[in-house]
Amino acid sequence: MAKFIMVVGTSSNSGKTVLVSGICRALANKGYKVAPFKSQNMSLNSRVAKEDGEIAVAQYTQSLAAKTEPSIHFNPILLKPKGNFISQVIVHGEPYKDMDYNEYRKNKEYFLDKIKESLDYLDKNYDYVVMEGAGSCCEINLLDDDIANLRIAEISNANAILVSDIDRGGVFASIYGTVELLPEKWRKLIKGFVINKFRGNADVLKSGFEKIEELTNIPVLGVIPYDESLVLPEEDSQALQNKRVFGDIKSPVEVNVLKFSKISNFTDVDALSKDALVKFIDFKDDITGDILILPGTRCSTVEMDLINKYGMDKKILEFAENGGIVLGICGGYQVMGKKLIDENNTEGDVGTIDGLGLFDMETHFGNKKSIKNSKGILEMDDVKFEVSGYELHEGITTSNEKPLIKLSKGFGNNGNGYDGAIKIIEKNNNKSYLIGTYFHGILDNYEFRNYLINLIRIKKGLNPITTDNYDDAFEKNMNKLAKIIEESIDLDKIV
Repeated sequence: MAKFIMVVGTSSNSGKTVLVSGICRALANKGYKVAPFKSQNMSLNSRVAKEDGEIAVAQYTQSLAAKTEPSIHFNPILLKPKGNFISQVIVHGEPYKDMDYNEYRKNKEYFLDKIKESLDYLDKNYDYVVMEGAGSCCEINLLDDDIANLRIAEISNANAILVSDIDRGGVFASIYGTVELLPEKWRKLIKGFVINKFRGNADVLKSGFEKIEELTNIPVLGVIPYDESLVLPEEDSQALQNKRVFGDIKSPVEVNVLKFSKISNFTDVDALSKDALVKFIDFKDDITGDILILPGTRCSTVEMDLINKYGMDKKILEFAENGGIVLGICGGYQVMGKKLIDENNTEGDVGTIDGLGLFDMETHFGNKKSIKNSKGILEMDDVKFEVSGYELHEGITTSNEKPLIKLSKGFGNNGNGYDGAIKIIEKNNNKSYLIGTYFHGILDNYEFRNYLINLIRIKKGLNPITTDNYDDAFEKNMNKLAKIIEESIDLDKIV
């Protein structure tokens, strides 16, 4: 039987995801078999688990922290917003149905049964399960229908830690208010408080600790310092509000990422942060970078419509004509074609629409969603790289362009398939590169990433560079996080 621990928050972005990741790695480092868990997540950032099912990127990342293979049971319910208060509901990794909140709420018992199936699986296969709540654990107007917080702790017989972000201010009021508003049966599950993102000397909080412990009879387990050097994948597009420009501000290479209205898997560009300045740009902005990335999106036809409305289509075509590098990933790859055919409006209200026409290809929507890990050989110019990634897309693309990747045996169409497109345009001794792929995570492949960066560096008369594998950097960050957690909170008490 597993021991269940739950981390809940006083608010969204209080530090639940990071704390769960740190506890998972700390326990894994001690030799335990550990699994992360979030019963219900809402995110457009997702990854592919070992069962070829879709889970939120946070639970995927936490599984790497726990040194275990990602599973659909780590995130049994995933909600992917589509607009107009509708979300695609993913159950155990597979699309279940598009629902609004009222319909979803009415089916609560069905989803609870699926959650219990996953809890039972984890109970039989792991020593520790470190669970993450969603948002605030005490939204009193939603408590009756909440299947993401302390109801799950109650079902799994878990002790809970309440984490609060001191950087927002009002940390003790948030903690006290949350505890007091909880129903008694759930209040008693809270066994300790953790304060997150503290800057300075924690001694100044001592009197606050004493008072909050006196008022609630619940101990403070520790204070996690704010560490700006930690780089971990973001879960939610809300994070982009504070992440418009990041990476190496001194780099001679600038990458622009078009901030789609329904942007998904924007963590695809994180791997560029060490070697380039990365800027998210809006539809109305100018393209100022050397490389333009058209990222993933939940609604390709909607994004193409916005590209046209704001005149971004003309800017992209001009950029592509004048020696720019355009990389389209998933939905961004789809809009690079001649036409997006959506006769049943499965992508949104736009329907069929012309694409940018950078590639001679069409994408038809209305098919079953493709969810799979992929790998193959990427070939462009006179170089070849072995690459891996993952596919999460609706739409079938037919292309007359040179393919970018030959899929390895056992992947794609019985091992004989191809992915993506590559077109190199030479004009006035200048080369433009048009690259498209369904491979999310393509930039995590450091050889391909180096190649793109060095195309720009060499063009500017600079020496090429070689960077580390992104996975190595992730491991360093995760071990650093675990060390911070172990030094900051009473882990022995939690265990």
